[in-house]
Amino acid sequence: MTQSDPSDSHPHLPGASESPSAPGLSAIPGPPGAHSDAISPAFDAPSSHPPDSHPHDRASITVGIVLVGIVLVLVLEIPSRVFELEPFGTPLTLSITGARVVSLLLVGLTCAGAEAVMRVHPLVRRRAIRYTFPGWVLPALATMALTLVLPESPGLFYWLLGLAAGGAIIAWLMLAHYQLLSRQEENTTALQTGQSIIAYLIGLVFFVSIYDTRLRSLVTATSVAAVSGLIAISILSGSKHSLRQGTIYAGAIGLLMGQMTWALNYWRANTLSVGVLMMMIFYVLVGIAREHMRATLNIRVLVEFLGVAALGVWVAIRFAPGN
Repeated sequence: MTQSDPSDSHPHLPGASESPSAPGLSAIPGPPGAHSDAISPAFDAPSSHPPDSHPHDRASITVGIVLVGIVLVLVLEIPSRVFELEPFGTPLTLSITGARVVSLLLVGLTCAGAEAVMRVHPLVRRRAIRYTFPGWVLPALATMALTLVLPESPGLFYWLLGLAAGGAIIAWLMLAHYQLLSRQEENTTALQTGQSIIAYLIGLVFFVSIYDTRLRSLVTATSVAAVSGLIAISILSGSKHSLRQGTIYAGAIGLLMGQMTWALNYWRANTLSVGVLMMMIFYVLVGIAREHMRATLNIRVLVEFLGVAALGVWVAIRFAPGN
């Protein structure tokens, strides 16, 4: 009599797996609600968030392209165009060089690169920060200032040194603002201080360059007002207050600087001394606005800022022609 296999006594279930189990493994039921994919974390889906190195990569790529563009602007000969205008019934001649047009394109590229750097920040990805344009200002103005300063270099060595230093400053400004977006992080005071120092130096470059053109106040005062307002936004937006409040203060500072430039155009003083005077007054205005936003403005702080303003006036008068 033939003995039958015990497994033949059980009916074959449709859809049952025909593959044998791995030796040495038994089916152990998991806890209720557990997911099967938690057993093998090696097959988890890759994270959609970009790695932390992306801000540095984007900043370096942007700065590299900008520096190449600056080199081409300073090397290539691009024709210029002259425009004859009559605003308010008085003639005005504007010479637009090809280098200036390309410089504006590089400024736009810098703004796009700064925005790309900030777009990988977690707060920006979660839309916790809606407006990122204050982070464009200093890198863009640093790019424009670099195109103004490099042609005045006394030699090739200083030209290359200025190009390398300018590229490093632009990259640092992008990454510093990226870090300042997280206001809970440590060492933000050092970043804000370094950012402010660079902002004032950029302002000095623009104030000297604009005043040195000796154009009509319609051009110089408007340019100084625009530059002052933009730099003020970049500085005041770093405080823990609303961007709207900082923008209002920055607009007021820009208007005051424009009115002061209108008056200074009647004074044929030394270009550098006038630029230092404008930078110190701008520093005082921004400092008072910032202390007022922080609710720390008092008589002592106000006297300190007025002392700085008085020093600026003395420097301008002391080094004026004829003294």
